[in-house]
Amino acid sequence: MAQFKILPNTYILSPLICFSRKRLFEEMSDLAAAITGVEAHVLLTALNEREAMGSTACAKGICIPHGVIPELKQSVAVLALLQAEIPFNSVDSDYQGVDFALAFFLSPKDKYEERAQMLRLVSRELNNPDLANSFRRVWQDTNKLMMLMLKLDNLLFANYTPITTPKETSSTNPIVQFITEAIGGVMDDN
Repeated sequence: MAQFKILPNTYILSPLICFSRKRLFEEMSDLAAAITGVEAHVLLTALNEREAMGSTACAKGICIPHGVIPELKQSVAVLALLQAEIPFNSVDSDYQGVDFALAFFLSPKDKYEERAQMLRLVSRELNNPDLANSFRRVWQDTNKLMMLMLKLDNLLFANYTPITTPKETSSTNPIVQFITEAIGGVMDDN
């Protein structure tokens, strides 16, 4: 298993043959359930509830379904590359086909702001057609897919902004820093 800096542990489900968003979500939830021990229907429900709030399709042919799973101790991701494009959106909207899905099953222990930033960055990076098509070209080679996931993780890390807590912010306040250094200088003179 590759060690990522930003992405959670990612498992690959490729090549995948399915014919609907429903089946795609079931396959991804089944794999995540086998890895995490959380029941598949819990994972599936989280993906469907999030999708009901708005489509997670983010680029041409790509979706990033995700959900917070209360029972999950550690976040995981499942990358699925489909053998053929499937219809992804609801029947009452314009057609959106998907052949590339990166699902995130998020633990409530993760910091919300960090995971939200990760999802935004993943969406932005996968909007790069060169990167997305690189995944599609090697869809049957798990090792190459994992190398591309490492590349994606490095791109995320390069653009990642650490989330500061109020405590960290106050210590970088110039006035507090000046006083701390002044007191330290006085104490050092004694």
